[in-house]
Amino acid sequence: MKKLIFILSAVALIACKNSAKATADSSNTNQTNEQSTMQNTTYDLTLSFISKGEGIDHDLEKKFQEGLEKFNTKHKVNMVPNKKHWGREGEYDLGFNFKNLSTSQKKAFMSFVKETIGNSDMLQIKNQ
Repeated sequence: MKKLIFILSAVALIACKNSAKATADSSNTNQTNEQSTMQNTTYDLTLSFISKGEGIDHDLEKKFQEGLEKFNTKHKVNMVPNKKHWGREGEYDLGFNFKNLSTSQKKAFMSFVKETIGNSDMLQIKNQ
C-alpha cells in the first residue's frame, strides 16, 4: 500500500511539473509571436517611452494621450497607435502609420508630437 501511494505521488508530481513547463512554453511562444509581428511591421513614426531607472514619465504619457485625442478631434482623423511593451519598468513603443493622412495633417501631427515632447528625454522619436 505504501508503495502504491509513493508511486501515485511521484506520478502526480511529474505531471504537475510537465504541465507548468508547458504553460510557460506556451506563454513564451505567444510573446515571441507578438514581438516578431511588431518587428515585421513598418511604421511611419515610432515613439518610445523610455525609463532611466524609475519608470516612464507618466505625466508626459498622460499629456501625450490627451493631446492625441484633441488632435484626432481637431483634424477629424483616428490616429490609433500600435502599442508594444518592451521593458521591465513600463517602457513601450507607439507605432503610427500615416497612410490616411494628408501632407498637411502629417506636418501638423509631427508638430504636435514635437510640441508635446518639448525638451524631455524620456520620449524618443524614431522615424522609419
